[in-house]
Amino acid sequence: MKKMTMKDIARAAGVSTATVSYIMNNVETQSISPETREKVMKAAQQLNYIRNISARSLKSGKSELIGVVLPDPEDGPAWQRYKYAQAAYRLGRHLNRYGYQPIAIHVDPSSPKLDVILEREMDGVFVFDVSERDFLRISGRYGMGIPVMAVDSCVKEPIFHKLLPDFAGAFAAAERALGAVPQFLITDEYRDPELSGRIERLSGLSAGDIHVYRDEEALRRFVRERAGQAGIAVNEFVGLSALRAEPALRLAAVCTCGCPELLPERTPKIRFDPDGYRKAAELIVHYIRKPHEARPEEFVFLSVLP
Repeated sequence: MKKMTMKDIARAAGVSTATVSYIMNNVETQSISPETREKVMKAAQQLNYIRNISARSLKSGKSELIGVVLPDPEDGPAWQRYKYAQAAYRLGRHLNRYGYQPIAIHVDPSSPKLDVILEREMDGVFVFDVSERDFLRISGRYGMGIPVMAVDSCVKEPIFHKLLPDFAGAFAAAERALGAVPQFLITDEYRDPELSGRIERLSGLSAGDIHVYRDEEALRRFVRERAGQAGIAVNEFVGLSALRAEPALRLAAVCTCGCPELLPERTPKIRFDPDGYRKAAELIVHYIRKPHEARPEEFVFLSVLP
């Protein structure tokens, strides 16, 4: 089968080869109408055109790959495998629009094989749910000039940007939805102690009224003592487990996994604006293309939807 070229696409779409090149290479300095862009992309799809990424990488010095480093715990409940599925999907969609391909890399959080990570040529990296120590170990492997962003980690180093849910706004929204001051908090376990401490402080509750999910039996014991009380669950999978163990809970769920449909209709659901993922993707791409133009914002927050 003949290998399709940009000239073939240009002929099929009725545009110049230069226009096809601008679109395929995401050249931002050219003004191209959405109609022309759609026509070219459809022609490319019909002709089964495949870009030669390796050749482009050699020419530009960029791989067009963005690493998405995810925790891969072998122990724990099955739902942990899906905890970041929506986040990775949304980041991927926005990165695709900038011409980058996300590559998922799963690591054991307690013993990450950093040499395996290093073997992948990346232009930028998102690292999910790790301690500050492990984040710095991973980010150090990529060297200077490769932007790295922490997701669900409060890394103290100001040179790294962080993507976090707006927990303060979420707790305020949960209190409004419940119509009462929350009496307890159930939260997913995060690997970064600073983030866990941040969540606990923002809740305003004492340690005895906060349960960090580690196993189903401990969760059941906690919620059975809270029947009829109003409280908040961080993570809709954890919230669903709590309601199954004690249906009489008055629970508002902070949907950090982007799956509010898991919960009963009667449960107040605090959702986050997915536009935060666009901002995070845009920030990584900015540093790839303009590494010397620093942006002051240290945190990118997923804001609470009204």
